[in-house]
Amino acid sequence: MSGQGSERRRAQRVDANLKLEVRVPGDGSKTATLQTINISSSGVYFRSDHFMPPMTRLGMDIEVTVPGADGGPPGTAMVPCEGLVVRSTPEAEAAECSDYEIAVFFTNISPEGMANLERHIALLISDTE
Repeated sequence: MSGQGSERRRAQRVDANLKLEVRVPGDGSKTATLQTINISSSGVYFRSDHFMPPMTRLGMDIEVTVPGADGGPPGTAMVPCEGLVVRSTPEAEAAECSDYEIAVFFTNISPEGMANLERHIALLISDTE
């Protein structure tokens, strides 16, 4: 064995600095506007100034760029979705920490939202080729 962990992701992850609105259910109308680090069709990774423990359910809206219709200029689309926090770094809340990295697995995303997300990812991949 090579000592390196095996890749478990099924979906290609791409670096993406996207506007992300996060709502924690049961936390009233509290919404945080954050930026993503990277994204795939199965989840999103972002920075937050608040700790979110694993297994926290989140409601999210992600603003993505999508190709324009009929070769026109790109536009934006919203991807409303729900997800489950699967990892937080650091792993525990710390008084001296002001920057947490949060990994979320999508648990609910509409077919239209998934189509917009996949179009965005394809656009990012084509830009790097």
